[in-house]
Amino acid sequence: MGFLSYNPTDGQLIGRYEEHTGAEVERILDQSHKTWKTWSAAPLSERAAFLNRLADLLEARVDEYAALIVSEMGKPFAEAQGEIKKSAFGARHFAGDGLAYIADEPIPGTPAKIVYQSIGPIFGIMPWNLPFWQVLRFFIPAALIGNTVIVKHAETVQGSAAAIEKLILDAGAPQGLYSNLVIDRKRAPAVIADPRIAAVTVTGSTAAGRTVAEQAGSLGKKVVLELGGSDPFVVFDDADFDKAVQMAVVSRYSNNAQSCIAAKRIFVHAPIAERFAAAFVDAVKRIPVGDPMKAETKLGPLARADIRDNVQRQVDDAVKAGARVLTGGKSIPGDGYFYEPTVIAGLPRDAAVAREEFFGPVAMLFTFKDEDEAVALANDTEYGLGAAVWSSNPERAERVASRIEAGAVFINDFVRSDPRAPFGGIKGSGFGRELGGLGARELANAKLVWKGA
Repeated sequence: MGFLSYNPTDGQLIGRYEEHTGAEVERILDQSHKTWKTWSAAPLSERAAFLNRLADLLEARVDEYAALIVSEMGKPFAEAQGEIKKSAFGARHFAGDGLAYIADEPIPGTPAKIVYQSIGPIFGIMPWNLPFWQVLRFFIPAALIGNTVIVKHAETVQGSAAAIEKLILDAGAPQGLYSNLVIDRKRAPAVIADPRIAAVTVTGSTAAGRTVAEQAGSLGKKVVLELGGSDPFVVFDDADFDKAVQMAVVSRYSNNAQSCIAAKRIFVHAPIAERFAAAFVDAVKRIPVGDPMKAETKLGPLARADIRDNVQRQVDDAVKAGARVLTGGKSIPGDGYFYEPTVIAGLPRDAAVAREEFFGPVAMLFTFKDEDEAVALANDTEYGLGAAVWSSNPERAERVASRIEAGAVFINDFVRSDPRAPFGGIKGSGFGRELGGLGARELANAKLVWKGA
């Protein structure tokens, strides 16, 4: 069997990819383990130099890789360019300032220090929505510390998967530092169980992550999970109104509204709720939808037909539960997998669909009366990835931010990842961190070295 890839803009078949055989999987595992032995022993300066070469190539190939991303998952070309540029920035950051993250740490008052060392081949199970950044954001610090990486990428972005493998080889990596593993998800447990695999990292759905965590945990292997999200976007009546509206639209509908950290539940203070809803809906109606290769497009198609169908099912369920559709609410006719930018309001908190993650262009508007209700609403979810709080009162913003259950809270800004800062969630959104100092050390052995007299 193999995988088929369709262009979501027109529904046309663009690629066929054959799965690796059992013998090929064994070869990849063996090569990754052998390369780890030599790569981890290479000077840190050599590993950092490789990351700088990687950044050079990413910058030189921005348009090539961006066009590939658009063809496989449909995001606007400018956003795809941004994904590649962000990946290059991440590589340069870890090759420079990021070296401090893994430096030896003396323990005050003792003759001891913590030394950060590699642990072996890391198995990554990656999604389709950010096909380069999701992979490179964990590969870059993993490679810097001395690990090797094997990636099972999403079935629909195998062109990107192959391009990443070639990119890393072109940057001067040894064979086996990064390996693209073309297998069905049903074959992943055998890879997880292989004794050469030291740890597993997953970006994907909560259900998939928990299944992998159970498998790896039973074998005593470390797992990092970055899973789903239903991020709250809390707007108080003293917020910068125009900016809050603008950033709510950006946060909800960027990346074709297919992001774990999008503002999916927007909570607005009662005194400004009606005004905010009117301004937000007006802005959403003006989002240019269409061919993602055109400069004016801000919202392209959903990645697959089944994703579009599920979004329609969720909107229909919301209406049945009592929600009102303020704009949108339907698929856009044609060959591609387009869906109208949609806003719904009045969804009862106890409705089943209110507990689901909308992975498509649907924003949910809610109203709150005071701080306590805002916090209660924000925390009334199984997820805990990111959150945003908007207020011109610094004390109020900090106070509310401290009470929200999430891996990250952004004040007067929208949630996003940054190579310089740790990224990850709690509750149903997973555990462990990527990026920043915590991410650099997440897949490392924090070895204690104690010097006696």
